[in-house]
Amino acid sequence: MSDNRRSFLKNSTLAAAATLLSRPINTLAQVSKNVNTLQSSRHTVTIYHSMRLNGNVDDPGGINQFNTVLNRQSSGGLILDTGNFLGEEKDRAHHESVIAAMNSAGYHASIPTAQDLSNGETYLASLTATMSFSLLSCNYSFTNETLASFVKPWQIINFGRYKIGLTGIGPKINGINYQDPIKKANETAIYLKEHQNCDLVVCLSDLNYKDQAGNPDNFSIAEKSKYIDFIIGRNEQNQKAHTMVVKNSTGHDVLIGHSSPDNLMMGKMSFEFREKQKHTLKIKNLRTLNA
Repeated sequence: MSDNRRSFLKNSTLAAAATLLSRPINTLAQVSKNVNTLQSSRHTVTIYHSMRLNGNVDDPGGINQFNTVLNRQSSGGLILDTGNFLGEEKDRAHHESVIAAMNSAGYHASIPTAQDLSNGETYLASLTATMSFSLLSCNYSFTNETLASFVKPWQIINFGRYKIGLTGIGPKINGINYQDPIKKANETAIYLKEHQNCDLVVCLSDLNYKDQAGNPDNFSIAEKSKYIDFIIGRNEQNQKAHTMVVKNSTGHDVLIGHSSPDNLMMGKMSFEFREKQKHTLKIKNLRTLNA
């Protein structure tokens, strides 16, 4: 770890045992899909995030446990995922059940990864008709017309008075048209900030935090970026959920976070704004085990 370039943010854990249930919400969609109407979010943007669901619906760390935990939160937020959600060895019926569970949980966006594309572009394209959430990638392009139309380079979600810009990136995948993720993420963030006037720019990433082989990684993207505020990715060197801070090209902080790979902890990040400027943030991990 570089002494001057980044620091470790300690996480606090929110237990989600059944005894802590208070004022449950009927469906998470009421929270997540109507975030612009929540009074509790007037000055705060909250982001919940998961990674590598691997087709897990009902087992520990699965989507239904996320749904239970999220229904217990006092305020709504954006619900984001960093791909590998289908489960490579599952059949179509199971893939459809995964998508249905993600729809029910109120996910807003995920990214297409090598696992999700393991059955080909046409297969993933055939599943998009049932997705209520978006798939984002600014550095992949697809030959299948349906998939090319469905996967967007960026998305804007209005969260109360704030505009949240989302994009996604990934590593090289055999057979998929690929562009440099560092260049494309920075270009997209500049567009979202300077042309779309987004208050917060979030990048969903299937890259590692630091790649030992010298491939593009989340640290490099943060360090070379101008407007990215929060990168949600993975860290193969550290399997615990945590968040790091990296200085970008203009000396501002970029947060890089990931939840635990077994999904027994779901990430929660809250940004508090004052007069449209990010002022403070709170980081928690939501325990999904025995939810």
